[in-house]
Amino acid sequence: MIRSISYLILSISIFSFSALSSASPSSGIKRPVLIVGLSETDYYPFYFEQDGQIVGAAAEIVTHLAHKLKYQLKYKRFPWKRVQHNLAKGNIDMVLLYFKTPERAEHVYYVDLPHVYESSSLIVRRDSSIKYSGDLNQLITYTFGNVNGYWHGASYSEHKTLNKRAFSSTEELLTGLKRGSIDIAVGNKPVMLQIAKTMGHEDQFAFLEPKIDYAPDYIAFSKAKPKAKERVKAFSKALKPFLKTKKYRQILEKYGFDIAPK
Repeated sequence: MIRSISYLILSISIFSFSALSSASPSSGIKRPVLIVGLSETDYYPFYFEQDGQIVGAAAEIVTHLAHKLKYQLKYKRFPWKRVQHNLAKGNIDMVLLYFKTPERAEHVYYVDLPHVYESSSLIVRRDSSIKYSGDLNQLITYTFGNVNGYWHGASYSEHKTLNKRAFSSTEELLTGLKRGSIDIAVGNKPVMLQIAKTMGHEDQFAFLEPKIDYAPDYIAFSKAKPKAKERVKAFSKALKPFLKTKKYRQILEKYGFDIAPK
């Protein structure tokens, strides 16, 4: 079921959310609403629901920018592939996290700078004998799984000979790994650790090193929206100085991120 969560930024706190309203109670000024697409599965520590609020590093950074620019954020949750479809069609305004790829750039405008960085890892069952030294071609005989629509770097996502299966969510991906329908799952380590924990399976998996990708994440706006260029310019302008602030560093440290490379 599609879930819709609406919030109004009411105070100078970048973490403050409440039910969506059409005007700011303090000023009486109507704020434009931006529809933000999220995966129906929490993507900890980038964004996740806690006590009825959407929190996490990416969510709180974008909330800060939206408040500064006098926008309201309304979150709508879908399977990730549907988020991408809605973004391309203009059914939503933006997403909090998007890797840059030529295919995705056909449908979105990216802000000028990344706000967080994300890695992709290989995960196996704890009793697995699979070894990995950094060359995916070593693993050509195994079956891989990933969430449909997720990008894990060119070395994996554009690899033509790996045997891959797509799953609709990280829960289904980890269930497939646990049951043996795939040999290796691909995903972000903190995300998969958190979901495995909620499933009660955190002790059944192991991560292989090295990671297969480490890349910047960007805020992205749908090209199908008439004010998209104006919005991406405004968010880009607001983000640049914010990346140098103590608040930005505090958000990253709060969720265990390294400070983004300069």
